[in-house]
Amino acid sequence: MSAESLQMEKNQTMNSRLMMLFATMLLLAAPLGSPAQELSIFADQAFQPALQEILPLFSEQTGVAVQLSLGNSIILAERLRSGHPADVFFPASEEAMNRMTEKGLVDVALKRNILALPAAPPTEEGVIPETQYAAAAVLNESTNRLQAMAFLEFLVSEPARAAFARQGFALP
Repeated sequence: MSAESLQMEKNQTMNSRLMMLFATMLLLAAPLGSPAQELSIFADQAFQPALQEILPLFSEQTGVAVQLSLGNSIILAERLRSGHPADVFFPASEEAMNRMTEKGLVDVALKRNILALPAAPPTEEGVIPETQYAAAAVLNESTNRLQAMAFLEFLVSEPARAAFARQGFALP
């Protein structure tokens, strides 16, 4: 990869993080008396124990209610591709995220690596495969983009990272 490509990738990552930080600040600055908005999250069932800890903290800090749909990543991706509305997709496999990205359903600028997946064994030639990640992303058709961006930012916060670690997930 050229130096110019690396710099462009760094700039995109920085812009994405700044947008998420801005969204989080907007949500936190919202009046507490405002009506709750509902964020729809499709997440792999493997994340249920950690998300049961994380979602109440997120809702308490932001005032955003969350509707969580759990299931197998590939099946959730199929539901989304068939038109089921959601704001955030959080699969446990890169394959499911790649399928969604290929179909143009994921806002790639608003995708974050959240967890490191268990390493695959080395090949017969002794080559160690690259680390794969469980990423979460805002969907292009999200009707709650600011809330979804804030949720992605919250997933990498210290309270969320601690919840993932308590449930045995590897952090990047």
